[in-house]
Amino acid sequence: MFEATLPDLALAERFLTQHGPAHPVLLCGVTGAHIYGFPSPDSDIDMKGIHLAPTRELVGLHTRAPAHDRLMVFEGVECDLTTHELGHALALLLRGSGNVLERILSPIQLVDGVEELQALVRASVSRDLSRHYRGFLRGMQREHGLHKRAKTALYAYRVALTGMHLMRTGRLETDVRVLADGRFGLVKELVAYKAEHAEKARIPEALDVCVREDWPVLEAGLAEALESSALPERVPNRPAIEAWLLRVRKGSW
Repeated sequence: MFEATLPDLALAERFLTQHGPAHPVLLCGVTGAHIYGFPSPDSDIDMKGIHLAPTRELVGLHTRAPAHDRLMVFEGVECDLTTHELGHALALLLRGSGNVLERILSPIQLVDGVEELQALVRASVSRDLSRHYRGFLRGMQREHGLHKRAKTALYAYRVALTGMHLMRTGRLETDVRVLADGRFGLVKELVAYKAEHAEKARIPEALDVCVREDWPVLEAGLAEALESSALPERVPNRPAIEAWLLRVRKGSW
């Protein structure tokens, strides 16, 4: 059993209450290093959520549904909050956004009552999501090339292994320690290194060389998982998601 990697949830809830969007928050999941299994002592608290704008604001002459962003040090801890309006978030999900998938299905939720939406999202998983994880892996490889940090190395492993697991099982798993499961020995070493150092600490050159040797294996694993996936090509329950959205809209004029 892995040790818990929970942030200060009471602090996170206070931050959401004091600095959240003006509209009701339907859900707010903790994301980032705390659900990926590799926080450092100085890790920030990443919070990604969904808020609900009144329907009248979305159907009038001056419709707008901007995202709500707050990044600040709060009670001594850096907190990073982003929420999107419900319709925009679901549209992103239906276009294959793994970011929205992960915020909705995060195992750490700061708002109660998200079960119905989570059930719809679990049923929506399709092969379309593979594009997100392949693109994310390429992006993390580029970022790691610039910074050579334990954080960027672990993000590359995490995103690739999450994508493989999702394509093979249809289930979301974000903890890199669970995902590696002894297959990538460097993951355990990198997690320990990051836990003992600052969030942005660079790794030794010898360790960086070994990390890069795993990249072709991760790329091939993602390609193979997609090729052999039994998931539907596209979101199979789009009508059910839209019906749920319309029902929520009707109740929030």
